[in-house]
Amino acid sequence: MGNPSYIPIGSTLGMIAGGQIGGFFTEAALRMGYKVSIWDPDINAPAKRLATQSFTGEFNDNKVKSEFEKSISALSIEWENVPSNLIKSLEKNIPVKPSSKSLSLAQDRIKEKTFLSKNKFPVTEHLGIKSIRDANKVSFGFPWIVKTATLGYDGHGQWHIKNIDDIAALKSNTNSMIVEKVVEYKCELSVLIAMDDNENLIAYPPTENIHANGILKMSISPARIANEIKDKAINLASDVIKTIGDPGVFCVEMFLTKTDDLLVNEIAPRPHNSGHHTIDAFSISQYEHQVRILTGLPIRTPIMTSKSVLLNILGDEFTNLTNNKNLTEVLRSLDAKLYLYGKTTVRPGRKMGHVLFCGTSRTDLIKQAKFCQALISSQ
Repeated sequence: MGNPSYIPIGSTLGMIAGGQIGGFFTEAALRMGYKVSIWDPDINAPAKRLATQSFTGEFNDNKVKSEFEKSISALSIEWENVPSNLIKSLEKNIPVKPSSKSLSLAQDRIKEKTFLSKNKFPVTEHLGIKSIRDANKVSFGFPWIVKTATLGYDGHGQWHIKNIDDIAALKSNTNSMIVEKVVEYKCELSVLIAMDDNENLIAYPPTENIHANGILKMSISPARIANEIKDKAINLASDVIKTIGDPGVFCVEMFLTKTDDLLVNEIAPRPHNSGHHTIDAFSISQYEHQVRILTGLPIRTPIMTSKSVLLNILGDEFTNLTNNKNLTEVLRSLDAKLYLYGKTTVRPGRKMGHVLFCGTSRTDLIKQAKFCQALISSQ
């Protein structure tokens, strides 16, 4: 940590991976006068629609790496499964925020849980194992959530294990895993944190998240929790990021248990899908803060300008939503703002876009989101 170097307006910022998060970063950077280079193996990556310059090639392609590195003055990421060795190499020559330190932590769930436990942050009971064959070493009872230690996302690479018979289905999996005790919780929360090089830190109010099949479905802001819980969640998330000690935008996901305790679930070293609403419902979005931190500009506590509910559009819901009749109904009768990501292939569970509902009544916004969900699910 130290005084950050200012990256002048007009410089080119780099983004590795070009999904919707990279796209929203690019929009914020362009609005603030910067150019953006995107590197993604997919020639049709959504963020490339907006990029000043784009690079296509695998992340182990040294020629692409050299050309990409020459084009940028600083670098950020939108996906924690970017090879940490690539980031370690790039950060030798250019500012990278967050750095390989937090990236490598988030890439390994065993390492992440060990870090949290070692620093006395509250987490659910868990055990890292070399493979499912070591499941007999788990001392706590069922049910479990079993997750691959690496490369899991959006419900992929995780299984709900209700009893010993369910373990048999995983016998062919030889990857290292983490076994977690299922927690009885009231709700899932996420807190966005932005921290600069001098450890100045701001937090967004907790967002309440509802998942379906391990994939984020709905985000409600502000969360339906007491002020005391809100403050505890912000303090917990802030302490986690301060302990990591890396500048950048982070999301700390947590459970609020039936006994009103908070347990840290995961840390994302990047802006988060549960924070898309900050574009419209706050004076400064998580993506603008990502740009500010990367370029050495000041961060500032954002002002909430609206309550909001975000509804993710997954897989074939995209086709149902973009049916002219349904789209007309949503935009005519609801307080809805449409964001479609430009992904060229529809896959089950894939985040194709979201609809954001903003207004003064959280209850009414939830009703609107549920109406929209019923409309796109009924086809």
